[in-house]
Amino acid sequence: MATISSIGVGSNLDLQSLLDKLETNESLPLTQINTQAKSYQSKLSGYGTIKSVLDAYSAAAKALGTASTFSAVKATVGSDSVLAAAAGTTAVPGSYAVNVTSLATAQSLVSKQIADQTAAIGGGTITIDFGDQLATGGAPVSTKTVTIGADTSLQGIRDSINKAGIGVTASIVNDGSATPYRLVLTSDKTGTQAGMRISASDAAVSNVVSYDPALGAQPSGVSQTVAAANATLTINGISITSQGNTVAEAAQGVTLTLKSTGTTSMSVTRDDASIKTAVQSFVTAYNNILSASATLTSFDTEAGTSGSLNGDNTLRSIQSHLRSMLTTPMSDGNGGSVTLSDLGVSFNMDTTSAGSVNYGKLQIDDTKLAKAISGNLQGLTSFFSGVNGAAGMGKTITDYVDSLNTKSGALTVATDGITATLKDLEDKYTQTQDRVTATMDRYRAQFTQLDLLVSQMNQTKSYLTQQFSSLTSSSSK
Repeated sequence: MATISSIGVGSNLDLQSLLDKLETNESLPLTQINTQAKSYQSKLSGYGTIKSVLDAYSAAAKALGTASTFSAVKATVGSDSVLAAAAGTTAVPGSYAVNVTSLATAQSLVSKQIADQTAAIGGGTITIDFGDQLATGGAPVSTKTVTIGADTSLQGIRDSINKAGIGVTASIVNDGSATPYRLVLTSDKTGTQAGMRISASDAAVSNVVSYDPALGAQPSGVSQTVAAANATLTINGISITSQGNTVAEAAQGVTLTLKSTGTTSMSVTRDDASIKTAVQSFVTAYNNILSASATLTSFDTEAGTSGSLNGDNTLRSIQSHLRSMLTTPMSDGNGGSVTLSDLGVSFNMDTTSAGSVNYGKLQIDDTKLAKAISGNLQGLTSFFSGVNGAAGMGKTITDYVDSLNTKSGALTVATDGITATLKDLEDKYTQTQDRVTATMDRYRAQFTQLDLLVSQMNQTKSYLTQQFSSLTSSSSK
């Protein structure tokens, strides 16, 4: 019996259309599951947003919870052509007169002239001693060895030294003479401790590179073009010597970068601007939480749509707790207490702005904060960083945010619950899809049989019709 490749062709019935409608109807539960899954995915994404803004808030609070934030200083120099200055966390306010009398230099040695830079010279090893007492026969500070490679020419010697990474850079210059090539060896470090003494195991190589600072005339013909020298300066009349042009801790907590000789003033003052910036970052981070929460819990009455966390109790509880913390008085470090509003940071509760995006957010009174920084820095510091081992507002906030992400924390519980629900929906979708597939396979088999049966009946009908017509025609004769 012939099979029918397309349902309905044999019977001339629109069975495929009916089958498609049945499949659409059977698949409705899949659509519902997808809709549910999208809703929970949106919730999970919403919690991801909340976690992100909470982490940023915690980081801003942690910065304020560190007492050194409030002792930040900045260094200012009178002449930035002489030096640059950067103040670290241990720097203290002060005024300084700086006189840079010399800069640190790196030693540079130049070989005698060589006619052919590609001609073989010799192999073996080159030994370089570093130290500041070599000219007087003192022991080196360190010793490095270079093994010359297969190429033993001047170029090969240069490459072997550079590949060895021993703190010396080799190059070749061409002076334009008949014997133009000269090997230049320069210490990578400045200062007298980077001064070099060079020897070689091969006599021919030694005749090109050897250098002994204890000798007046060098048998190899190597000459010193730049001597290793230390930087020298005075700070408030006190002499300072440095191996390099970056001088750390000559003034407590300050790093100087010397640029040229000369005199300049330098002042280290409290960095009030950085303190205000830290407070502003804290306020901005808190307000970002409110903005994100407002979006996630919104409801559009016209469109009838709502944010992914609309009516979410977990988020509502977090918001309430965060606000409550900020209204709690903290120790002022002097036996009393101080509130956030005392320091120039308060909630915007102006009834005229109710319903606006800024209502309920933190705002800074610049005048009041500046007064707190200049006149009550101890209170400001104690409020955020704590006193006598007691946690300040900074640690109180970071501890709370950390607790939300512990195994039993509110955010972890909420997101784990959503993740489990999504897994259940995924399993349910697979089971439902399998059921729909099985049902449609059954319908398709039944429709195929129906199509074949009707087709056969149509064929029988056609045959019988022909036979009856033939009988009728014979009878009329």
